[in-house]
Amino acid sequence: MNVFRICDDHEHFKTMCSTPDEIATQLGDFNLFERILSQPTENDSLQDIWKQVDVCFEDVLANNSQIPDVSLWLRTFLVLSPKAHNALKEHLGAVGEFLPLRFDGDSWYLYSSFQFGQEDRDQCIEKIEYGFLAGVERLVFIDSDVDKKMLFKSKLDEASNLFCNQKFVEVFQEHDLRGITFTDELAGSL
Repeated sequence: MNVFRICDDHEHFKTMCSTPDEIATQLGDFNLFERILSQPTENDSLQDIWKQVDVCFEDVLANNSQIPDVSLWLRTFLVLSPKAHNALKEHLGAVGEFLPLRFDGDSWYLYSSFQFGQEDRDQCIEKIEYGFLAGVERLVFIDSDVDKKMLFKSKLDEASNLFCNQKFVEVFQEHDLRGITFTDELAGSL
């Protein structure tokens, strides 16, 4: 089973520029930004604090780039247009949550995955700098685990990226979604 790290396509598409503290303020409590930031590693639902929030997008590498169907927020959440939500909700609904957003008057969604892929620790190489863990140099997942998970995070990677299997890529392409790219360099740079 092929595994990919999901990356934004900043050359062609805008990215959601709303920050965790801006969203927390819209939710009614600035201090909720800590809970939002810890969600990828803690895997706690945000449903109890969430209400529809307004978000904005901005260009990254090119002027007048397009609004994406799918993009990343904080590298581990998916931002989904109405089209993307319709295409992905039946595949992802049972293993994560869709949190309502509003962009330009339309209902969008922030998707938070609750799944972790099981790493093959014998093949993974942790990056050590000055005696401290500084990420992962080589990341390998156990095929029999991730072939059943369309979208997942890595505990070894400290939930700092979002990964997918071939099935997710196929659904993405089948529905002609745009905005993200897929790389097989699982432990690469942004």
